[in-house]
Amino acid sequence: MAVNADVLVDRLSSAGYRFACPDAIRQPPTTDDFDAIAKAETLIGHLPVALRACLEVVGVVDLCGDGGSLLPHVRYHEPPGKSWDCGPDPLVLHSGMMLQDMLDSAVGDLSLGCACTDPEEDEQCGFHEDGFFFDIAPDVAAKANYSGGGHGVRLPDANPDPLVEGTTAGPISFVEYLRCSLSWGGFPGYRDRPAHVPVPEFVGRLSSRLLEF
Repeated sequence: MAVNADVLVDRLSSAGYRFACPDAIRQPPTTDDFDAIAKAETLIGHLPVALRACLEVVGVVDLCGDGGSLLPHVRYHEPPGKSWDCGPDPLVLHSGMMLQDMLDSAVGDLSLGCACTDPEEDEQCGFHEDGFFFDIAPDVAAKANYSGGGHGVRLPDANPDPLVEGTTAGPISFVEYLRCSLSWGGFPGYRDRPAHVPVPEFVGRLSSRLLEF
């Protein structure tokens, strides 16, 4: 997957694609990411194998941007509220550090105690009651710079290949989520395009000869 992400970024860059976040297009995992994953697992337990492998091997990917004539439906910098024919859903993957940040924001400092772990506390914490929803990526609307939500995985989850929720296709396994994105050159929203919207020829060039997994 990491090699495929690098290939997609290189092909898009060579074609003059305008990335929305030039400083965060592609970032391999860092020591801070590994430390963040380990810290998260002290609260969540072992992460699903597929998710952990992605966080530890792939790292950050962000293909949001403006496709010009090559990908005319990829329009991150269009005026807010302007309609589009389809949401191309550019591939985005968050980092281990993002996992830690979201977890800290969601559960607070559990070291202070909660009713789940400390009998002197009155209220049960939301984390132990409901679990944690990790947004692995923004959803289709957010990737087009509109107000939106996220594609996420509910943790903890003993399934090695957990379900991703929030996609237009409904829940889909994490591995299939990645495979689907690659099969459309990193823009899987074209799969769900209206019948009158043609698939840009460039999508085929992007998806050509990527490694299978």
